[in-house]
Amino acid sequence: MTAAVATAEPVEPASSARPDEVPDPLFGHAGHYNTSWSRHDRALGTSGFRTVAARLPYLVRTCLRLAWAADRRAALIVFGAELATGAFTAFGLLAVNGVLRSLLSGGATVARVHAAIPSILLAGAMAAANRTCSALSVGLSIRLEPKVRRLAQDRLYQRTNSVELISYQQGELKDLIDTAQYGASWIEMAISRLVDLMSGLMSLIAVAGVLAVLHPALLVLLPLIVLPGGIAAVKASQQMYRSRLAMLTPNRQMYQLAFLLTNADTAEEIRVHNAGPFLLEQYRRISDSLAAEQHRLARTRIRTSLEAGAATGVATGGAYLLLFALVTGGTIPLAAAGAAAYALRTGTAQLGSLVRSINSLYELGLYLGDWSEACEQAEALAIPEGGEPVDGPPDLIEVRDVSFSYPDSDRPALDHVSLTVRRGQTIALVGHNGSGKTTLAKILSGLYLPDEGTVAWDGAPLHTLDRRQAFGHIALLSQGFFCWPFSAGANVGIGRWDAFDDTQAMHAALRNAGADFVYDYSDGLDTLLCKDYDRGVKPSGGEWQKIALARSGHFRDAGIVILDEPTAALDPKAEVDTFQGIHDLLADKTVIMITHRLGSVRHADYVYSLDEGRVAEHGTFAELLAAGGAFADLYHLQRKQYALADEEAA
Repeated sequence: MTAAVATAEPVEPASSARPDEVPDPLFGHAGHYNTSWSRHDRALGTSGFRTVAARLPYLVRTCLRLAWAADRRAALIVFGAELATGAFTAFGLLAVNGVLRSLLSGGATVARVHAAIPSILLAGAMAAANRTCSALSVGLSIRLEPKVRRLAQDRLYQRTNSVELISYQQGELKDLIDTAQYGASWIEMAISRLVDLMSGLMSLIAVAGVLAVLHPALLVLLPLIVLPGGIAAVKASQQMYRSRLAMLTPNRQMYQLAFLLTNADTAEEIRVHNAGPFLLEQYRRISDSLAAEQHRLARTRIRTSLEAGAATGVATGGAYLLLFALVTGGTIPLAAAGAAAYALRTGTAQLGSLVRSINSLYELGLYLGDWSEACEQAEALAIPEGGEPVDGPPDLIEVRDVSFSYPDSDRPALDHVSLTVRRGQTIALVGHNGSGKTTLAKILSGLYLPDEGTVAWDGAPLHTLDRRQAFGHIALLSQGFFCWPFSAGANVGIGRWDAFDDTQAMHAALRNAGADFVYDYSDGLDTLLCKDYDRGVKPSGGEWQKIALARSGHFRDAGIVILDEPTAALDPKAEVDTFQGIHDLLADKTVIMITHRLGSVRHADYVYSLDEGRVAEHGTFAELLAAGGAFADLYHLQRKQYALADEEAA
């Protein structure tokens, strides 16, 4: 993370490529790279000092509340230690004043040294106490920070896992959740910066307090020395930010090329097409442009540092001249001047850290704000808790005149659909892509709620039931099922985690789904199905489908089984065996099967053919064939294609 820009003069963000500019040979007119962690980069560039200062109280409150909730004792000690550090710094500076006053007073040297001993001991004690408190703060911060991060992540994941599916799939909420994850991960950095901020503030307050005690006129010296360094720190942050923003897209492109040059999935084409030299040339081109930007930034930073050093030198010289004038004019004694000089040096040393902490805390706070907003939105969009209890799967599911549209579509996915599903039936939903089959299955399961009409389980509208309990009676094998990067056993067990250790049920599920090949793996059920590890394996597409069928169709053991294209990746023989197994083994369950292979639905009790969100035809398999409608035409066309393929193969 780099420091954010806290300046009264907002930085103009780099502009994206215009259409009339020469496109990049690989990325064309890519524009700015858009990713979650760079979400606020341009907002940072337009944030003035007032914006930063106005937001800090909110950030501090949020960090303190999370720290308090994560570990109250550690939070009290850490922030108490920082307050104590400021007090010890002040007393230490006053003790230094006492030492100088004793040493610079009249009388014999030995007498003056003896007079200074109490102040010397006090200064040493304050320094030791200061170090002890700092060590205590650092040590407990290390313990506190991961606890705060874990708490923030836990709150986020707990809330987002309960969001209504249709809301969760919206791009805006997904982007917010992505950036909220960075906020949750970086919260421990925010706590660290908050501790640094408190440390710097306590030191400056201590210095200001000591100067005021020595003589109110000395307070003028503090801003005189502090401001040039502060302005320089802000300018340095500004330069770093502008460079970072300008290089964000080239950096990402360079990393993409590095990934492509070393990725196993691209290795075949790179070798056959001899694309390696070309990609490497493009990598070098972008890398050279980044190096040139770094060189430019280094020159700018050197110039800024020289200017800041000169300004600080002039300001320091002016401060000491003012201090000299106060001493020679008899306004303050020499001892007080020495203590003031020491105090100013202490305050100046803390300045850079203080400015960096403020800038960094502001930047981190933007993502922390996303975390807070994501938690609030997720809570507002959560699947409602409570409702009528659901003791078991329904005997009757009724869909009454249901319509449903996706938020980003102007065409209904379902348009006044009605159907009935009885317990123990196998219902097939068929139709071309986009006809509404998958949407209807999600409506039936309660994952989506209809915009119009009603879905009823045994006469009770689904939205009035405890849908979390209802999900306990549903097994879902979606078309885009996820290949969990876990062991073979965990891939099945995650379908019913409360029976995760029921190996007998797991064996039966794998056998019934034709997925017992997992026992041939080197580690059996404990074999990792992910090639990212050296002992992992990568199942084929058909093998993955059988494992998913074992998880959702059999091990889940739910009363309602929804199978969306359960054989899409299987060969014809495996497909026939799978559908026969579904018919035989799930005979006592309500099965809702979605497929585009019409020959596979001959075992279904009833078939609904959808077209553009409406039920175009419905009946048994034999009735639909006899009707000679669109279903029959498509069935005969598919059958003819399969026959032709068999002839060509022969």
